[in-house]
Amino acid sequence: MLERVLQALAAGDPLRLDDLARQLDVPQTLLESMLQDLERMGYLASLAGGCHNACGGCHSAGICAIIGQGRVWSLSEKGARVVGRLGPAQTAER
Repeated sequence: MLERVLQALAAGDPLRLDDLARQLDVPQTLLESMLQDLERMGYLASLAGGCHNACGGCHSAGICAIIGQGRVWSLSEKGARVVGRLGPAQTAER
């Protein structure tokens, strides 16, 4: 399931927390825990203060974010490497 979260981020669209929870068919509270675990393990980075920059000026341009609860998470370099090995998500649920 954690891999599916990373793959959803790598798809490149900004996602709201509730939309991603619905897409993955998990409760939002579980998704929040997974995001925190992925951040703690170094696969996601929390963008301090949210995302106020245009994509062109963002260090995470092209590997967009999950936005929710006043926080923005983005794939870290470590997370991007994992997704590169996994390939794209098997099913597009969007």
